[in-house]
Amino acid sequence: SVPRLCIALTACGHDVTLVTLEGKLSPAALQCKDLGVDLRVYPHVKKFSGAISSAILKLSREVDVIHGHGLWEPTNWVTGFLARYSKRPLIISPRGSLEPLRLEHSKWKKKAAGFFFDNSCLRYASCIHACSSMEYESIRSYGLRNPVAVIPNGVNYNISTQEWNEFGEHFFARYPELKGKKILLFLSRLSWEKGLPLLADSWGRLARQFPEWHLVIAGAGTKQYEVDIKNQFIKKGVSKQITWTGLLKGNDKFGAFGAAELFILPTHSENFGIAVAEALAAGVPAITTHGAPWKELSDNKCGWWVPINIDDITAALYEGMAMSIEERRAMGARGRRLISDKYIWPAIGSQMGDVYKWLLGQADMPSCVILG
Repeated sequence: SVPRLCIALTACGHDVTLVTLEGKLSPAALQCKDLGVDLRVYPHVKKFSGAISSAILKLSREVDVIHGHGLWEPTNWVTGFLARYSKRPLIISPRGSLEPLRLEHSKWKKKAAGFFFDNSCLRYASCIHACSSMEYESIRSYGLRNPVAVIPNGVNYNISTQEWNEFGEHFFARYPELKGKKILLFLSRLSWEKGLPLLADSWGRLARQFPEWHLVIAGAGTKQYEVDIKNQFIKKGVSKQITWTGLLKGNDKFGAFGAAELFILPTHSENFGIAVAEALAAGVPAITTHGAPWKELSDNKCGWWVPINIDDITAALYEGMAMSIEERRAMGARGRRLISDKYIWPAIGSQMGDVYKWLLGQADMPSCVILG
């Protein structure tokens, strides 16, 4: 989402520099360099990079606005402190870091990091960026009274239905044993907050009733978590109806969406849930929980937004899989319309650019900003 935002801002006429640490960069990060973003990658020194500190110090004297993404990491502290030192407007996107459930994870480490570093950066910020009204509430619950800009993430929407079908064929060519199956897709990080144990229970209840359906779990996590969660599915006795693909990127990721009949993310906590938006963009009806800010699934009849429990998740899965192909395609078409109306990157980039201009005193306060 960060490289895509940088690309969208550049397309709106802004000069954007994206600073990050070296590692496996996403296709979007690699692409942004070719689309006008000044991408600068610096080496790690354990978890703290002196090189990136020097780079941001120099940049902070040259730029108009500094935009930090995430919390709890030394690079975030460097961004915040140098914005303050250079007296530049600072906008912080927590990216879900202030969600109550996530604050409970490694609770005391985050309290210590907040006390010594993050809280002072957050208080200094001219504006905080929330990806949804749910994340806005989390920011306020944390005690912050800064102005908050509520701007969602965007989705690439320049892919036609025919192209999605072609991506789907690419997926079936890679996994020929799935050809002819109806695909239920989970695509996200394999992590504690994503609700995979709930999916294991629901799939264990339903898989035998729907032998024509196959669950594809796409994503990666820590080795120990992957072992533990795979064992939970094995215990349900439905392993023959599950394929674990590992992390999918680029066309392989598009292929999974293109092949899917139904998408599920039974999450406990999301500040946005980009995979839900990506599924809708591909014309795939989505199921997610109240842990994600996607009430629009129910409001627009393009999916299911259910409480975080096994019974409701199972009921939504049953309804989605029992539907006719025509009904699911009609839901998918409504989902594509929702994305095209509200979640395309050019509009998102324009909104964020308006926030920057406001912070610099060059424009009135945008309607997306809520004062504390």
